[in-house]
Amino acid sequence: MDDDAHSADAVPAAPCGPGAARVVPPTAVVAGGGALAVWEPAFTLGAYNVVFYYQVLTLWAVSTGVLLSSLLLRDRGPGRGWVYRACLALPSVWIGVAAIVPHKGKLPGGLLFLGGGILSIVGTPLLTWLLLQILLFGDSTLSVRQQRRVVGAIAVVGVLAFALGKLNHVFLTCGDFDISGNSAPRGCRPGHASPFG
Repeated sequence: MDDDAHSADAVPAAPCGPGAARVVPPTAVVAGGGALAVWEPAFTLGAYNVVFYYQVLTLWAVSTGVLLSSLLLRDRGPGRGWVYRACLALPSVWIGVAAIVPHKGKLPGGLLFLGGGILSIVGTPLLTWLLLQILLFGDSTLSVRQQRRVVGAIAVVGVLAFALGKLNHVFLTCGDFDISGNSAPRGCRPGHASPFG
């Protein structure tokens, strides 16, 4: 048996019977929290080919909060150098660039798109990994192997949510999007809200 796979997931013996307290394994809690965070942006990217502004601003709020707490509390632990802070500042940099660059004309818009693309390609994986480390794992007792499995599970949920967004016409109708206050995506199935919508 794999000792490290069971050490952090070991559930203490609890009394049996109705009303007995149950303990959820740490990997389930971390994977559930990560999946909850990733499903909606992945679904909207699949359905609308864009991540909604409030989802981007949620990422900004989380990363800025972590950055400010790091600066104010002078957190200088291992791995808390300038790369750490630069990654956390990326969403703020992106918002600043979007606010400064004029949106009229092809050249400024093209430069904004190029700059945002470079920031996204370079910074998003780093920022994602950093936020996973801070928010999901923190001081957890999960082994590196368990952390990788959790990240894998969250990635699978993200890919499946993206696919569900692309295939929304199979199980949702345009009415489902309308009743939830969203615009109906291109290609949705006409109809009223479905029974589970």
